[in-house]
Amino acid sequence: MAPPRGRQDLLALLMPTIIGHKDEFGKEETCPLPLTFDRINEGRPFSRNFILARLPIELLARSRQFASIAFDYSDSAVGILRILLQEQAERSRNGGRTRLPSIGACIRGIIVATNPGSIKYRHGLDLDGKFSELDKEEKEQILDQADEAFFGSYMHPLIMALTDTSVLPHLERFEWCDNVIFDKSIFEAITCSRIQHLLLRHVSVDQEFTLDKIPGSCGWRLKSLYLDVRWTFGGGLGKETGRTSPLIAQLLALAAQTLESLVWSCFPNPLDNTALLTDCADGVPSFPKLNDLHISFTMPYDPAWLEVLIQPGNRSPIRHLDMDIASSPRVTDFFKTCGTLPRLETFVWKTYYKEELDCSFLRANPRLCKLMLDGSVPAHLLEEEVLPTLSQSFDNLVSLSLTWESDDISRKALTQISTLRGLEQLCLSAGNQFGPRYTWIADHDVILDCCRGLQRVRKLAFRRDTYQLEPYHLLEHPDPQRYYGQRIPRDLVNMMDDPEWFLQEMDPVTATEKSWEMQHLGDMVRIAEKYATALPHLDWVYLGELPMQIKRGPDGHLKVIPLSQERDSCWTLLRRMFGRSNDTSL
Repeated sequence: MAPPRGRQDLLALLMPTIIGHKDEFGKEETCPLPLTFDRINEGRPFSRNFILARLPIELLARSRQFASIAFDYSDSAVGILRILLQEQAERSRNGGRTRLPSIGACIRGIIVATNPGSIKYRHGLDLDGKFSELDKEEKEQILDQADEAFFGSYMHPLIMALTDTSVLPHLERFEWCDNVIFDKSIFEAITCSRIQHLLLRHVSVDQEFTLDKIPGSCGWRLKSLYLDVRWTFGGGLGKETGRTSPLIAQLLALAAQTLESLVWSCFPNPLDNTALLTDCADGVPSFPKLNDLHISFTMPYDPAWLEVLIQPGNRSPIRHLDMDIASSPRVTDFFKTCGTLPRLETFVWKTYYKEELDCSFLRANPRLCKLMLDGSVPAHLLEEEVLPTLSQSFDNLVSLSLTWESDDISRKALTQISTLRGLEQLCLSAGNQFGPRYTWIADHDVILDCCRGLQRVRKLAFRRDTYQLEPYHLLEHPDPQRYYGQRIPRDLVNMMDDPEWFLQEMDPVTATEKSWEMQHLGDMVRIAEKYATALPHLDWVYLGELPMQIKRGPDGHLKVIPLSQERDSCWTLLRRMFGRSNDTSL
């Protein structure tokens, strides 16, 4: 198997990821449980005197430590790879067995996500440091050596080991996050594996090909698939243009019979690289178990796929749907006539750049439990179309997330929401949704006054909310849109009058910002207490970019407990909570 091709891929791995607002709290994924000792022991007999067999399972082996492995090109990752290669060689000599219990048998989950810092550390490729000062010949020599080390000595053996079922007999989850080029042989190896959950994130190809497999003869048994395969950017490198559609169609067809969850998130390049159903060479695939479907709004696909994936009618298995149902006229027509999906519980309705909403599909599915309008919506559409529809017959609705395009949420809209007495969780947002400018000044007195009737609410979230600063002579006209950017505490003047303020270890700017953060936290806790007092079942609140838990004592006393030491966008957590519960864990 040839390794992915080199230098430009290596430089791409060095490029920094564009980082927006902090998104760490609640983002952690649940690690796979360790395997039982009999499985990692691979059939070896136990001695009668093997007293360890009576000890708790976590003491019997390294199964917990190595249940999930991250290959990030760190020293520990390289060390584990070296051991796996040794076990691979031993298994090839001994009929697939190792003399002693192996690390490979313990591994259930793997993520390949190279840390750019590890590349810099190992090869001196600091693009902003000494490397940038070298002449062209020296740079090329270092890059060639780094390419050979990374792709030849690390990446190629890694792929060989990860796709060898004898080396990793219990591997169930495989996540690839490195932006490198895959060739045909790598896809062939992956489709021969026993993995149940496969995540291919921004994987690139630069050749058009199909695999030497047909659905009936392929042993693939995937349960979930995150599919992001794209044509690599040419960048003047002489790459031939081509289509990813035949490969994507074949991957979907090979996984179809057992697939339960699909995230389809390919990004078009070239822009007309549409995934066509007609590229399924072995006939139209059937997805009898597919109950969770997420199609990215960037995904250029043939609407004919919808009939195959959603299977409209009484036999549709779809329970969770996340997509733009009006991305093209043909898609719009499909959902206008799709009718009721009898098992549909969660609908994440992509509403980006919409001037109108057709509620035909929503009205046809009143049994929904969770609804999230993912994108800003004009107030008149929410108040005249969506909310009246929900108020009529959505008795099972327990979760709702809405975003207003305007900078305000009207009392009328809040009153409409208050009629949804079955709600157990509610997320509201308004105004600008991107960047440092926050335009929704949340009026919690009005919100609370209107929503007191939602007595079943347990979780309440406010995104992109901002607040008025109290004016004082250092800031005559405070701008609420820059509330989180200015970070000037109310008592700054008194702080500066205190001589000890200038004697602290931190610099004045850091001290000022820290004081503001403490002030902001206190303000948000007091607002959360008001909601907790009015809503007896409320146990979790997110406002002011702070997640908080509410503890209630037997005497009715309540306490608001901040769950994060820093403000956090909680973008991933909120999407899991109010949208698809496995939005990133898939």
